[in-house]
Amino acid sequence: MSATSVEASAAQTLSRWSLLAQMSVRLLLQGGNGFARFVTWVSLLGLLLGVAILTLVVSVMNGFDYELRQRLLGNIPHVSIAQTPLDATLSDDLASDANVRSVGKYFRGFGVVHTGRQSQPVSVIGFAGAELARMEALEQAMQQGNLTNLQHVGDALVMGEPLARYQGLSLGDAVMIGLTVSQGDSVALRWLRFDLVGTFELGAETDYSMVLVNLDAHDDAYWHTLGQVGTRVMLHEPLQASSTGARLLRLAPEVSLTTWEAIYGELFQAVRLEKTMMFVLLFLVVAIASFNIVAGQSMMVHDKRAQIAMLRTMGAERGFILSLFLSQGALVALLGTGIGLAIGLLMSTFVNELVDFLASLSGQHLLDGSYFVTVPTRIVVADLLIIGSISSILAVLAAWLPARRASQLNPAQFLH
Repeated sequence: MSATSVEASAAQTLSRWSLLAQMSVRLLLQGGNGFARFVTWVSLLGLLLGVAILTLVVSVMNGFDYELRQRLLGNIPHVSIAQTPLDATLSDDLASDANVRSVGKYFRGFGVVHTGRQSQPVSVIGFAGAELARMEALEQAMQQGNLTNLQHVGDALVMGEPLARYQGLSLGDAVMIGLTVSQGDSVALRWLRFDLVGTFELGAETDYSMVLVNLDAHDDAYWHTLGQVGTRVMLHEPLQASSTGARLLRLAPEVSLTTWEAIYGELFQAVRLEKTMMFVLLFLVVAIASFNIVAGQSMMVHDKRAQIAMLRTMGAERGFILSLFLSQGALVALLGTGIGLAIGLLMSTFVNELVDFLASLSGQHLLDGSYFVTVPTRIVVADLLIIGSISSILAVLAAWLPARRASQLNPAQFLH
């Protein structure tokens, strides 16, 4: 084929698509009777609002999930090994793993904080002095005192600021903690006295359920009588804790090993399940708005039967008629999805201003009683692509049936 023929073919195709676009815009703005246009615009509005709300909710759910992971996983052991010091095989493997951020000794015990009439179950977590220096996230969350106080005061304790308020404690106060210890076939409480030297606030469950002590205050034999002493592994990518733990178990099957997913995995599974359910429910709204396009397009095809018959007698093929009404449905899908995504992103950016405005009207803030001060949002491009793609595909599929019906009309029946 010559270059001239290719250019002519390309120009003809471009002219065809340009004509389809112009006629699609005219059908959307002026096509059909008034009620048909009204139904089409209502469908467009419904698709737009559905996509916008879906974008906002998914962004907020992503934000809550991300914040929860950052606050929690920055301060708990990603992999806990009930062995210290580690044998050479495990130690060498962790030293060669680029994903390992730090390895150190830890202590975990379970007990209760008791002051007067107030009691609260807690996990007692112990770190050595070298590990305390690496806990940047916790250091930034300190409200009173600092983590280094644990190293300078014997039997010192750091707890969550909300827990300290609940117990009525201030810096320097004595804190009695009862740790569960095994005595033969039974379990008993062993009461220990600590001095409160600091408080932190992560904005998570650990503010009420975790207290920190310094392992260097006593030897390993002392801590062994109170709970579990082992090795704490922190990773650059906490989501790879399971694979790291599985690899370590293959190297040393006899070792007792726990990952953060075994302790807090159900919490994050619940968050993912909630996000999935909200996505499905809101996507049904988008689907209903998309299928409303069928009604508007069908009414327009019914109203334009004579014009379709004229086009057919003038030489228009069935494919052209199909493309014409399908392109109008695609235009509705493009406008509804594109504007909906833009509005959803705008609402995600200014969601806290929106929440504050609603709080001023209702007198109650959305986040009252939660760990969060502001509504976190996190925009994930992959989620936006999924929302935009599926919404557009549903809208175009909804326009297919009326467009196909228009292409199969018999011109002779409507020419009169």
